[in-house]
Amino acid sequence: MKTIQLLRRLAAALAGLALAGWLVLMQYDPAGIATSVRLTVFDYYQNAAPRAYRDPSISSGTGVIYVDVDRASLQLIGPWPWPRTRFATLTDKAFSLGARAVVFEPPFEWPDATSPAEAVQEWLANPELDMDQIARLQEAAGGLPDNDSVLANAISRGPVVTAFSLTDEPNSLVPVRKAPVSARGGDITQFIPQRAGMSPSLKSLEDVASGNGARTLSSGPGNDNVIRQVPLLQRVSGNIVPSLSVEAVRVAEGARGILSFVTKPDANLEFGRRPGVQRIVVGNKEFPTDPDGGLWLHYTKDEPTRHLPAWKVLGDHPDSDRLKGAIVFVSATVQGAEAFVETPVGTMPRVEAHVQMLEQMLLGHYLWRPDWALPAEQVYLLVTGVALLALLITAGTLWAALFGVLAIGSALWGGWFAFTSKLWLIDPVLPVTGLVIVFLIGSTMNLMRRNATERFIRNQFSDRLSPKHINTLVRKPEAAAPTGRGSMVTALSADVRAFHRVAEPFGEDAQALASLVNNIHEPLTRCVLRHDGMVDRFVGGGINALWNAPVERTDHTIQAGHAALRMVAELEPVNRDLEREAQRAHRPFIPVSMSIGIERGMAVVGNLGAEKVYDFSGIGGAVNEAQLLQRLSRQYGPAIIVGADARDEIKDKFALLEIDQLRLDGRIGPWRVYALLGDPIMGASPKFKALDEAHNALFKAYRSREWNTARQISAQCRKLSGAIPTLYDLYDERIKRLEANPPADDWDGVHEIADLLSPAKSKVSIGKPEPAELGEAQV
Repeated sequence: MKTIQLLRRLAAALAGLALAGWLVLMQYDPAGIATSVRLTVFDYYQNAAPRAYRDPSISSGTGVIYVDVDRASLQLIGPWPWPRTRFATLTDKAFSLGARAVVFEPPFEWPDATSPAEAVQEWLANPELDMDQIARLQEAAGGLPDNDSVLANAISRGPVVTAFSLTDEPNSLVPVRKAPVSARGGDITQFIPQRAGMSPSLKSLEDVASGNGARTLSSGPGNDNVIRQVPLLQRVSGNIVPSLSVEAVRVAEGARGILSFVTKPDANLEFGRRPGVQRIVVGNKEFPTDPDGGLWLHYTKDEPTRHLPAWKVLGDHPDSDRLKGAIVFVSATVQGAEAFVETPVGTMPRVEAHVQMLEQMLLGHYLWRPDWALPAEQVYLLVTGVALLALLITAGTLWAALFGVLAIGSALWGGWFAFTSKLWLIDPVLPVTGLVIVFLIGSTMNLMRRNATERFIRNQFSDRLSPKHINTLVRKPEAAAPTGRGSMVTALSADVRAFHRVAEPFGEDAQALASLVNNIHEPLTRCVLRHDGMVDRFVGGGINALWNAPVERTDHTIQAGHAALRMVAELEPVNRDLEREAQRAHRPFIPVSMSIGIERGMAVVGNLGAEKVYDFSGIGGAVNEAQLLQRLSRQYGPAIIVGADARDEIKDKFALLEIDQLRLDGRIGPWRVYALLGDPIMGASPKFKALDEAHNALFKAYRSREWNTARQISAQCRKLSGAIPTLYDLYDERIKRLEANPPADDWDGVHEIADLLSPAKSKVSIGKPEPAELGEAQV
């Protein structure tokens, strides 16, 4: 029992610790596990529900497209690397087609190696050239324009944004800033990402460009190099620099600067917002951001209209008209792996991540990880985890599993609904995983507790209950009431009449005496179990039994009556066996007869005893009264005596005769007792009805003090079929004493139990009932 209670407490403790530990993991994420899980979930959302492509020019008036130097362009225009003059031509073509701005995604970090001056430097390193040849090369190169200068001139003729890269390798390079970045509400530098160094484009190009932005993307909270976010503002070398997307909008809108709004940590925040960057304003456009100044990318499927091969622009292809009114990014995917990035939806050109980010900004389409998301996920786990744990402990694994399925289903549906309808990034998987862990720990401990409970029940009841009732207790162990409970029960107490006389011939043969007791107990036990009772305990040659505990049954009193009749019938083969054994052992044979008492009433049932020595049993008035009736049975004669409460329950089911009314402590009014003589067939027979009427007349005359009439009726009863001579002897003796000593005027025919139990006051003989003439077994 202690083991079962310990397992219950251990289940609560371990599952509670797991729940608390998982909440801590969600909050602090020491090993990055929680972040990895969340990003995996968000990536799944992106793949399952990508953003539907919409042309931003329809709603905002500004389109976004990128011109790509791809392999087809190399085949049609010329091999890579292209001279900067070709990019200058591409820039002029874009503006002539009506582009609002041109954004070079790859930075031009080094001078053009195909420029005349650069080519001369290569030749000068050739030792085979003489001085005249070198002089002619320098003269020829001096008359040719520098390729970088040509590109710079093209950049200066329109709104162009150059790019630089941010790195984690420290250097002292400073980016060229084209517009101020200001903040309202607080210091922005404590919130935005900081990088250690940078790789700029050529200063000659940056100086003439209208804008200059960082091309660096972000994997978000993770470190897996999967691009999920674009930081709109970053810090390097003490300067705040914008991303290519923000700078492209500023140049296209003609804005003079970038304004950010910051909320201080000690400010009064609106619900769902943490301290940090709240939004960025560029011209008449406003972009809400995460507290670190970034935006989540929501990718679309591949959209062919989003990009245009460079050869179509340079070759005046009709498709190049799509550049009109658009912000045009220029990229070169022929550069290889450096031009591509990994995203949640697969590998794509780096420039496309910038383009898709700019599309979202122009469309006002923002993925959002609300600041209340993590607390909400933790509260959900805490509430459902505690409820799940409570169900595991109180209702069992099945109900907890059903609740868990509903909780998990609602969490998964809620996360999906939040993403598809609100664009919120809510992670249901971490809370669900916590629930699963709590359930696995709790259900495992429940299984261990169930196994321990089953072992306990089978050890405690294996020889005391029928197998079907043991299985019922295994399924519902609470019925065993380990802490005790009140229950309506039927108690039966059976014992061998004058057991000392039956045992006397065995002398000191302990083995033979033990065999006698076992031979008596075996059929008695079989009768109790066959009729769904519980063997309470063995007492000498007898047995005590309970019905309706621990397993409930509505007809428990009827079953006890049938068991009692069966016990009497089972004595015949027992006596035959004992007689044969006595003959073989050459000892006297004394037949075994039973005294049985049955009563119904409330009792306390449960594991009763000491801390280490206990057993399932029952205590209460019904149990005591059944034992008392068993002791009184030998005084009345019939084998089975039933109390008034049990008789009221089974009066239409058996042949019952009233035999006395007694005064019993704890009861108000007389306690009537009855002899159970047979089954319903006997009770319906004319002979029994005649005997019942005679008994009623006997008691009426007796309680009316009509002594002669009572004596005459007693004599008539002896002649009827099923008569009980011992009972009539008892009443004849009472009548004789009452005639000699008349009772008081208030005498009501009720007798004291002590008069029956005291041998000195009772002259009624004790013996085996005489055979009946009803064709029934003598009871």
